[in-house]
Amino acid sequence: MSITVKELIELKESPVVFAERVLKLELHKGQKQILECKDRFIACRAGRRFGKSYCFAVYAAHMAATNNNCRIVCISKSKRQADELFQKIYSIITNSILVNTLTRNTKSRIEFSNGSVIESVPGRNPDSLRGPSINLILADEAAYISDDMFSAIYPTIMNVRNKNIGKIVLISTPRSYSGEFYKAFQPGSRYTTFHMKYEDAVYDDGTFQVPEEEVEMFAQLCGGRDTAKFKREHLAEFGNSEGAFFDIEGVERSIRPELEQIKFAIPEHKYVISADLAVKHDFTVFVVLDYTDKTNLKVVNIVRFNGKSPDQIMTELYKLVLAFNPTNVLIDEGNIGSAIVSQLKIKYPNKRFNGFQFTSTSKVPLMTDLNIAMCTGILQLPDDDQIREELVSFYYEENPTTGHLKLNGENAHDDIPIAIALAIRAANIFTKAGGLTIGSSQGILTGSKVELSKGYNSSVFV
Repeated sequence: MSITVKELIELKESPVVFAERVLKLELHKGQKQILECKDRFIACRAGRRFGKSYCFAVYAAHMAATNNNCRIVCISKSKRQADELFQKIYSIITNSILVNTLTRNTKSRIEFSNGSVIESVPGRNPDSLRGPSINLILADEAAYISDDMFSAIYPTIMNVRNKNIGKIVLISTPRSYSGEFYKAFQPGSRYTTFHMKYEDAVYDDGTFQVPEEEVEMFAQLCGGRDTAKFKREHLAEFGNSEGAFFDIEGVERSIRPELEQIKFAIPEHKYVISADLAVKHDFTVFVVLDYTDKTNLKVVNIVRFNGKSPDQIMTELYKLVLAFNPTNVLIDEGNIGSAIVSQLKIKYPNKRFNGFQFTSTSKVPLMTDLNIAMCTGILQLPDDDQIREELVSFYYEENPTTGHLKLNGENAHDDIPIAIALAIRAANIFTKAGGLTIGSSQGILTGSKVELSKGYNSSVFV
């Protein structure tokens, strides 16, 4: 293929020109708009079937072909998706004239004759990013990649000594009001952002990537165009996902920037302490709850750590007990918890240490109390990204056989919500009459009456 100097310059400067002339791809207007952005940090929230893999293939191939010795890394939320994305990129490259420049390829790595490399890694293992600095990171379904992974990503794109500063592109269907992808769209973010709905994926001849009849069929399956699922999947709007346990408005209502954390008890105030204990790599969390006014609960101290021995955990907990003189200390008895509760009762018989056993039936009402406290506005929480992340990432899944609910954090830790819920239980805020109410973002799963011991009475939390 004979090309002029002007054409060479165009190919190097424009990923869109490169896609059309070298990769022989037809791109729609939304894809072109993203690819032509020259900024270092780019985040795009896009509806389903937007053509994210085409964007990533163009970014990766263009960077590798027009620069020597570049490292391009594609990240997906799971190994399966990482493999699928990589195969799409590999197929696009090998079906173009670039196939003649490849020197080696495996299931997760392509090497070019100019020394550039394209790699694919799952987004659950930060250690997979160790090695040489990275020139371009492409994060697929970035809303589902953990913050731990992002913490490992950012150092890899900067090598000050060699002035090799990398670029990051995030493209994803939105998830919830949390995480690095959500933060990318907030005021003051370093990211240049794009919001691409299904109607933005339109070609030069006026045809759409997703035909209107397909969109309408999906809308009907979702229950209408006003449903959260349709808005997320096709309008690329943030919102609570199906299965989110806590109501996002309740979470935001409870988080108070003005709430100060304290290290010692205030005279005449009443406190309880809870402890969600961890083993190995998980986190231990202690929560101090001021319940002097049962209609105005305040989380006034949170301690979070990992890697400590049982003896060290007991020492840290007792320091907190001395500082706040709680009326009750409630400890998760799972794993090492039962032994710790027994030891604390023996060593400090004048303090009230109690255990809580998590079972298939005890966890749901415990976490429901926390949701009710947030929805009714009686709980104040410190303004902290980790707290918000764990609350909005707390999900439920129903077992179709037993009907029991499995509760846990999705792509996030869940130690903080559990510790806060234990603190509310320790303070004995709620008394129940009747069955169980779950005030999730999806509405009532099981209806009942829930009473607050100070005269509150609520039966519906949506």
